Amino acid sequence: MTYDGSARTSPIHRREEQPHMAHLVEPFISRQQSYARAMEGHQPSPAPTVLDAHIEHPQPVRTNNAPTTHVHDADPNRNADRIRVSLLWEATTLNVWLNLKADGEAFYKAFQQQASKQHKDGFERATVVIKMKKDKAVPDKEAYALSLDEDDLEADWETTRGWLEANRRDKSPQIYGEVKIEDR
Repeated sequence: MTYDGSARTSPIHRREEQPHMAHLVEPFISRQQSYARAMEGHQPSPAPTVLDAHIEHPQPVRTNNAPTTHVHDADPNRNADRIRVSLLWEATTLNVWLNLKADGEAFYKAFQQQASKQHKDGFERATVVIKMKKDKAVPDKEAYALSLDEDDLEADWETTRGWLEANRRDKSPQIYGEVKIEDR
């Protein structure tokens, strides 16, 4: 219905009035038939095999020198420089990756990032001590104490790195620890 109430009719095309599509379809079919005739009798050749033949390439073969991120292809020493430290802080566990080739400040930043994720970022750096252990069963009195105080961390980092390398486990986490907040 239109606005004025009259009925609108749609145009009805009779078959003989419909546009003829032959001028579009016939060339397409003709091309397909030509291609099919050209391919008749033409069998795809099997893949060439090279046993004793030398093939000259018109361009030098390119090698892929792009760096890869796959663990299998990585330098084995690269993973040897990283260890996983699992730290217990009250009822929260912080898992921190530690690069043994980096300085102590890099460890502090990784620790701070994980602490922030666990909502443990309201601490004064100079009061934090981490008691590190090779195994959870090691008594606290035998743990290696690492102060996160900026000056202490810098001064003790080489000794800490040596302790970590000597005491790391083969499987992750390689070192356990407990975060203690001391009074100053």
